[in-house]
Amino acid sequence: MHTRTIGTMLALSLALAGLLSACGGDDAAPTTQPTTSSPTLDGAVLLEARCTECHNLDRVTSARQTAEWWADTVDRMMVKGTQLSEAEKAVLVAYLAETYGP
Repeated sequence: MHTRTIGTMLALSLALAGLLSACGGDDAAPTTQPTTSSPTLDGAVLLEARCTECHNLDRVTSARQTAEWWADTVDRMMVKGTQLSEAEKAVLVAYLAETYGP
């Protein structure tokens, strides 16, 4: 093959690889969401990242509830599809109870 043909094929292969990687292809969680391997878990960040996917924060900021109520609410949201590890759930519930407690 000619050098020009090989270079063209290489350029097309790289472009295709970049396009495919940009399209994703797996169902992994976005890297912007905190995980249990994160060095720090922040309740405010979790609240913003996970809860606002379905509703605005007015529902949260207007509630003044106990830790048990918040835990039940977070459990209910997890049943509906919110993705939280057990560590993230604990941090979020503690944050909600402290910040939006009675």
